[in-house]
Amino acid sequence: MTILNKTKSSYNRYHILNGSMGNYGEPPTSPNHDFEIANGVDRGNGYQGYMSVTYALKKGSMPVEAQNKLRKILKEKGYHIQDINA
Repeated sequence: MTILNKTKSSYNRYHILNGSMGNYGEPPTSPNHDFEIANGVDRGNGYQGYMSVTYALKKGSMPVEAQNKLRKILKEKGYHIQDINA
């Protein structure tokens, strides 16, 4: 688990996790097959919310700081992510 942004509010904290979400119809090289994004704090019964990598990169879905760190992590892992501004 990697925290994507710094904030005092634990509810607004975003993490990249191993797992898959939103990968139906995605090409085999999509990061949606390997990662998912969670927000909040895991208090033993899961995080407050989850989203796919593709959705997380859309404008307004999470803070810009977290999106930039997510893009950097994916680039380091060899994924080619286009900017998604839908």
